[in-house]
Amino acid sequence: MCKFPFSHGYAGTICQKYVAMSSDIKLTTTMQDCPALPVMNIIIIGSKWEYKCNAANTILSQNEFRVGKEIIESEMKQRTVQNRSVSLVMTPGWWRGFTLHESAKYIQMEIVHSLKLCPAPHAFLLVINLHKPFTDMHLNSVLEHMEILGEQIWNHTIVLLIYNNKEQRHADNTLLIERAGKELDILIKKCGNRVHVFNYTVRRGKNVEKLFHKIENLVAEHDGQCFKIDSKLLDDMEEKRRTVKKRAEEREVEVKTKMQTLKEHLTEKSIDFPELRIVLMGGKMAGKSTAVNIILKNKQVVSRTKKCVMSKGEVDKIKVILIDTPGWWPYASVKETSEPVKKEIMSSVTMCPPGPHAVLLVLRPGVAFTEAHRRSVKEHMELLGGNVWKYCIVVFSRGDWMGTPTIEEHIESEGEDLQWLINKCGNRYHVLNKMHDGKQVRELLEKVQMMTRGNTEFLTPVENDSCLGSIQDMLERGSFDLLPPHMDEEDYITKWLEDIVFDHSCLPDTFNDISEDVKQN
Repeated sequence: MCKFPFSHGYAGTICQKYVAMSSDIKLTTTMQDCPALPVMNIIIIGSKWEYKCNAANTILSQNEFRVGKEIIESEMKQRTVQNRSVSLVMTPGWWRGFTLHESAKYIQMEIVHSLKLCPAPHAFLLVINLHKPFTDMHLNSVLEHMEILGEQIWNHTIVLLIYNNKEQRHADNTLLIERAGKELDILIKKCGNRVHVFNYTVRRGKNVEKLFHKIENLVAEHDGQCFKIDSKLLDDMEEKRRTVKKRAEEREVEVKTKMQTLKEHLTEKSIDFPELRIVLMGGKMAGKSTAVNIILKNKQVVSRTKKCVMSKGEVDKIKVILIDTPGWWPYASVKETSEPVKKEIMSSVTMCPPGPHAVLLVLRPGVAFTEAHRRSVKEHMELLGGNVWKYCIVVFSRGDWMGTPTIEEHIESEGEDLQWLINKCGNRYHVLNKMHDGKQVRELLEKVQMMTRGNTEFLTPVENDSCLGSIQDMLERGSFDLLPPHMDEEDYITKWLEDIVFDHSCLPDTFNDISEDVKQN
């Protein structure tokens, strides 16, 4: 198992004084012999929030990509820049500290799909944000995600470091790299010491010109040959991509048809709902408290829920009571969850007598949903009884980070484990976005009401321990050490939170710099 130290810098001396400097000297002596490429094909790759859009806009000398917007599909832009016809493909990013196993499968499909948009790439630009620590965990994440395209990817990759600090306008690029740490040094060496720094304190036109020269030098190293695409990998992934989109459309139609049929069938069974009582369940950091804030239009600071918390509000003249429960660690079995947390979860049903109308199972979108997740969710949900599924709607929080064009594409691309869960809940699911106009909350409450009309009673407290599952189920599940011995709880939380809490504060300066560059070019 890999170690994931959360180091925030590297104070030691790098074994070979790195070298972008020596690399640059080599380029200076050979660049003049490298022919200019009239056509240049580039694929930009990297994790989320690495300023990939900023880099792309700088290269194209135009604001083609919206800074801060979630990239969900690979997209190509073409423009003539410095007498070159540049085709640039932007790929969606993975969560920065996640392993390939933790990343949503749709992201992997889209990274491979970039090769269809750019079938003869001259170079891959791996974008790294120099303002964030780059640790073992981040290095391993990059290595795994890049090698989706094969190990030969490293022979055609330039590490593109993004740096924007007005207080250090004249910082030496070599020192910036050294200060970033040994893990970044390993990555750069993996790419044959090919590195370029986009320091926005330097004139951008000249910066882009130097980058183009490095790409041309890379092509010359390979005798003019582009990256060789694995045709089987591309064909297989494109087939899977088409299948996912087709099944997603079918699921969407099925759900809409079901809802319409229910509305027509239950019109006569009209019930007034002066009050809706709802329990929220889900793992830690799934977004339960965020969902409460969205539904009730609260602006409370989201914090870790250790005990059940009741919140009340009114939505469209209906009194809404929400019970937020403590979460469990992802992958953890019921027997690994502490007794106080289990008791709190089970007591949630008694906090809103005569019982809740619905249970919202909150999941985080844009991440993998594995067999371990499925088992963990099943065991913890059934703390409320084996019949809890009749009252359950799956809610994907933070829908603006979903990572797919539709939630159905996320469900279908993730495969049988997530599909099992959705089907277990009667194909009831919903997406909540942090930025919304109220329509999504009204639609969610409508789904709650429709489900309640179909049930004959409320969810009632469990009277015995049968909800914990049979011994055979526990043995089959096995025991998972959620927190590796080398990572304490706070470090684990950091791993999950570092991408959620994203600071956009330095985006405007960078964006303005790019806009200024566009005007100059």
